[in-house]
Amino acid sequence: MEGGAGGVMSTTTISERIRRPDGARRLGQALWMLVGERLSSSEELLWANSLLGTSGERLLWDALKEWRCLSSEGRLLARPLADFLCAVWDGQSEVDIALMWTLPQGLAVPGVDPTGYAKGVRALIRASRERLTLLAPYLEVEGMGQLQEELLAALSKGVSMTLVTQDANSLGSWASDSLESLRREARGLNGCLRVYTAPTTAPVLLHSKLVVADGASAVLGSANLTGNALLRNLETGVIVGARQAVEIERVVHAAIELGQVRLVFKTAAGE
Repeated sequence: MEGGAGGVMSTTTISERIRRPDGARRLGQALWMLVGERLSSSEELLWANSLLGTSGERLLWDALKEWRCLSSEGRLLARPLADFLCAVWDGQSEVDIALMWTLPQGLAVPGVDPTGYAKGVRALIRASRERLTLLAPYLEVEGMGQLQEELLAALSKGVSMTLVTQDANSLGSWASDSLESLRREARGLNGCLRVYTAPTTAPVLLHSKLVVADGASAVLGSANLTGNALLRNLETGVIVGARQAVEIERVVHAAIELGQVRLVFKTAAGE
């Protein structure tokens, strides 16, 4: 497979959104007619919205680049395009193999990226266009630092960001300290950052660890947003597509609406 973690996420999202068999056939026919043509931007793929929905042209553009379907001159290449279309058709299989790992020092496994978990999370954050949801019980400065550049870039694009953790309202806690830099830098950016907290004891105890972009793709697994989890522990995560991502968003938003987590702070867009 030519695509990396980002390529898998784009392929899975397209596969989840497209109708079979007619939608997949129309996508393949439209792209095949462009083989050898030069594509300069996603605006030349606006027709994809009728097949893939909102921001379909951006999603398809990203996938073509990730699968190396474009030559250095921007011409659409036949062989990688064929591989991409096969992966879209068989998208569920891609979900089954889209594992990401953090491996501890000294554990080297051929074919396994020891920092794949962090890379996958960063790729998903970069892929977000409208909204981003992160949930992790434990945060700390080093872990959030691994993601801060991508989080601030998403906010700069106008992404609406929701982060749910625990103990973020306790001054001097790990969560509170790890969010201070992000809160400070987020002020004045186009997006809105909302941080919610849950109590550290019953009745609500957070244990899920997940990141969701645009209700289109999600990463879920064992890693908190800490330096150990993203750099040194043995952690495993998996990439899922739109159907699962939408369900995750629904659960998180229900917890917010029912008051099981409460708002700690938010940054207003543009302030």
